[in-house]
Amino acid sequence: MNEETQTILTLLREVPLFSGLSIEELEGLSEAFVMVELPKGETLYDAREATDGLFVIDSGQLELLDEDGTRLDVLKHAEIIGNEALNYLPTRQKTAIALTDVQVYFLPNKEIQALYAGAPAFKQTASVLFNSARLASNIPMAWLEPGEKIHLMARKHPVFLLFRSIPPILAFGAIWFLMVFLSSDQPFWSLAGLVAGFLFCLLWLIWNINNWANDFYLITSRRMVWVEHVTGFYDSRQEAPLSTLISVGIKTTQLGVFLGYSDVLVRTYIGDIRFERVAHARTIGKLIETNWARGKRTDLELDAREIRKALRQKFGKEAEDITAKDLQAELGSVQSAPKEVNFFEWLFSDFVRVRHEVGGTITYRKHWLILLNKIFLPLLVLFLSIGFVVGIITRNLTQLDYTMGLVAGYFLVFLAAGALAYQYVDWRNDLFQLTANQVIDLDRKPFGRESRRSAPLENILSIEYERRGIIPMLFNYGTVYITIGNTQLTFNDIYQPSVVQQDIFTRMGKHAQERDERNTMLERERVAQWFKVFQEEAEHGLTMPLGSEPTRPISMEPPK
Repeated sequence: MNEETQTILTLLREVPLFSGLSIEELEGLSEAFVMVELPKGETLYDAREATDGLFVIDSGQLELLDEDGTRLDVLKHAEIIGNEALNYLPTRQKTAIALTDVQVYFLPNKEIQALYAGAPAFKQTASVLFNSARLASNIPMAWLEPGEKIHLMARKHPVFLLFRSIPPILAFGAIWFLMVFLSSDQPFWSLAGLVAGFLFCLLWLIWNINNWANDFYLITSRRMVWVEHVTGFYDSRQEAPLSTLISVGIKTTQLGVFLGYSDVLVRTYIGDIRFERVAHARTIGKLIETNWARGKRTDLELDAREIRKALRQKFGKEAEDITAKDLQAELGSVQSAPKEVNFFEWLFSDFVRVRHEVGGTITYRKHWLILLNKIFLPLLVLFLSIGFVVGIITRNLTQLDYTMGLVAGYFLVFLAAGALAYQYVDWRNDLFQLTANQVIDLDRKPFGRESRRSAPLENILSIEYERRGIIPMLFNYGTVYITIGNTQLTFNDIYQPSVVQQDIFTRMGKHAQERDERNTMLERERVAQWFKVFQEEAEHGLTMPLGSEPTRPISMEPPK
């Protein structure tokens, strides 16, 4: 096996489309690829050109444009471009242009047709990926981050849609039989009952179909996600970053073997995420492993342009100047101290807001419905007390002594107003905060205890949320669960828990990116320092050929 074939083989192992092929099949396939180099700005192919094959990107970036010139996607290392060849489309549907200098490997149509005919695993993998892409295009997912790509999307096996459809169909059959049996005595009511039963069973059937369709699994470029939605009752999204994945396994039962479904167990640091009862489970498992491996792939060589820039700076400036400048740019300027506010500004600046952001810190409170539940009784007592006082003052309540009634009324008003203020401040002080580097659960009781729990963003292993019950579904509030090691932070009764979950995940990604950038900057500084020391040694004539020994005066003193 020559060096180029080995390079192609290494690349193909990172491509999900070829994840089902064995090592022997990949070795044979690697010989069919042809390398194509493309300079920056050149067109790989235009829309409406004849489809002659597909390309696998080895290095560089390519952008896909539609016929109007709108950018659709940017593709990088180990990604497929030219999917028209997989779908047997005669012409290209998009235009591909090199954003950088690009090296791709081309596979002609005849080799693709041979794969379809001679490699069932390839055909099945392609089918799973096509179904995944079609499913992802039909379901809006606004909670995905910009640039986050869906690599795999799957639902439960269609046989479970059939199982969900059987109960309403049987129920309608029973209603129809009962109405026909009673039609001889009361035909009008039998017909009305039949129509009502049909509508009920139809809504039941639609509800079951919708619940099956809204239960799906995702593997994106950044995370694993399990979305479960029971219309009107339950809404949950459980996810974990790809970096927490440990292993992928398959669990099958005898019934699953007969019907063609299995469970894919994705093990993470905190437990399992199950892709339950999915078709083509082994293919999906291999796709997950391939995307996991590709996600773990790191660029061990520093970017050549950045290294060159760092070296030039190092040789042209003192190291202290460069480090101070880089750290200043990386860490940013020091934030000014927060402005002090008085009591009324503190009270009314965000009176009943359940989410607000100040200075990069997002603060969440419990849903306003929870506040209404807390203040309902004190508010009712306050209104009744005010009415009582008004009745005393206007002499409408003559049965009570005026002075005693007035004192009692004012006391009730004061007591109710105090209870109302207490419940409001208690609701207001129950905070969940998301800063640039941590999550905080803060609970302060008025004139009482204070509880504060926090965790760094880098220690978060998984984030999930749920909305359970009709009222939380109608008013869109629920609980966000944040797992850190063996403990768990819970943000209870939060408005729009899916948005809160997305806020946390976005901050995690940004925090990780900033940390990686700082580490990269320090690594560049270290490499540049090595080169600077090497140059200084060379200029002073202190370097020597490899294998030679330095000439030094012999010391007669014993070693210390």
